[in-house]
Amino acid sequence: MSQPAVTAHVIDKVDEQEQIDNTQYDVEKGEVDTASEDGIQKDIDAGIDPVYLKRLQRKIDWRLIPVLSLMYAISLIDRTNLAIARAANNYYMDKELALDINDNDNNRYSIISLVFFIPYIIFEIPSQIGLRKFGARIWLGTAVLLWGIIMLSMGWANSWSTLAAQRAILGLFESALFPGAAYLISCWYPRKDIGVRTSIFYISAAVAGSFAKPLGYCFSLLHGKRGLSGWRWLFIFYGALTIVISFVGYAFIIDFPDKASYLDEEEKRIVALRIQRDRADAKPDPLTMKKVLKYLLLWQPWLYALMFMSTTTATYSLAYFLPTILTQMGFNNIESMMLGTPAYFWAIIPAVVCGKIADKVPNTRALMVMFNAACILIGTAMYSKIHPSQKNARFAGIFLAVGGGNSNVPLIISWQATSIRAQSKRGYVSALAVAFGGIGGILGSALFFQKEAKKGYPTGINVTLGLNAFTFVCAGLLSLYMRIMNRKADRGEVVIEDNEDFRYQA
Repeated sequence: MSQPAVTAHVIDKVDEQEQIDNTQYDVEKGEVDTASEDGIQKDIDAGIDPVYLKRLQRKIDWRLIPVLSLMYAISLIDRTNLAIARAANNYYMDKELALDINDNDNNRYSIISLVFFIPYIIFEIPSQIGLRKFGARIWLGTAVLLWGIIMLSMGWANSWSTLAAQRAILGLFESALFPGAAYLISCWYPRKDIGVRTSIFYISAAVAGSFAKPLGYCFSLLHGKRGLSGWRWLFIFYGALTIVISFVGYAFIIDFPDKASYLDEEEKRIVALRIQRDRADAKPDPLTMKKVLKYLLLWQPWLYALMFMSTTTATYSLAYFLPTILTQMGFNNIESMMLGTPAYFWAIIPAVVCGKIADKVPNTRALMVMFNAACILIGTAMYSKIHPSQKNARFAGIFLAVGGGNSNVPLIISWQATSIRAQSKRGYVSALAVAFGGIGGILGSALFFQKEAKKGYPTGINVTLGLNAFTFVCAGLLSLYMRIMNRKADRGEVVIEDNEDFRYQA
């Protein structure tokens, strides 16, 4: 795959422009800050050689973002390739696993889809505790290896209930990766760098994952070889690929800054210094159950989690049902498997642009979330509500919905990461949001009833619209709250996140 090179190239371009823009801003406004290294300050790079800093950032970017993107790409593929396997060879899996009984008036496929998310949700927060205890390399690499073995075994499932059980185990092991990766990124970068890197990490994985559809078609051509159906070959090949990627993770993933053996002591000091100046939480702060119980009482993380759930309801429903939706638009079986990929390439543009704006332009994080929620609303309405004769307009709606959803996933994750202090809280908030993302996966699976397929899944579509309207309103209200709190903090009336210099990025 050439994706890691593309990822690093995009980061290079983004940071090069950001360095120029920041320098101009500081000079014009007279805000070059040379305050103490101990507390939060405006210019977190004061006194650091910019050439040295850029080289250090590139060193971290190349080691961290590409390997996490690759691992999450296979994660997205493995959790969503069920739809591709089902559509392969004119839905041959339905016949072999009896998913088509009662003239498809059953919920077996939805059950197989959603059981993945039950352990995925339950084990998100416990997984963050293990991540800090055993380190990112061992914890995340082993998780990928174990779910690769499960994916491989799915090629020999002999009943729909067996496949459902395997999917549940898959969810257990996959629960480690996304919250772990989001947490790891937030521990390496200051707030002004988190949004665009989280977006590039996620959208690179989503684009790479979109190749699952054409690759799935290629695997389906092996139908009948060695007595195995095409859908079985798909699971076998993706399982083998996942196992290979797990060893790539073991070899290249980097641990937390305080444990990063590939950095010298001066480089570690600079990483910690920038984070300390940005949010004063560079000190390692392990997540414990006592801290989890304390953080459960905070209301803001629950709000981020609900917005994340609303977004993933849209993204998962498209991941699981897009081939069927395209078939309903009049595309044939092969076309329905191939035409989902272009929309994910389009999603690169809004994801990177919105991530860059959120990082660079003050107080635009909520605005970017609202913009993409609106794209989901408009796109979903277009592909589901427009008259079937308007095929091109409905297909364009898929681009808007895919772009909006896959932009908001990293935007919400990075927004919450910029709004808190303490590494343990960062781990908890990441896990809580991704757990609710799993609930979005359940909704995206369960509410698209098979019996409503011919009607265009009205229940699932309407719930998706309602939830993303909620995200639009919620982001606006949260931004208003943050602005009010920042003004109060400026007047000395409140202290945000236990630090008098900390301010929300609304």
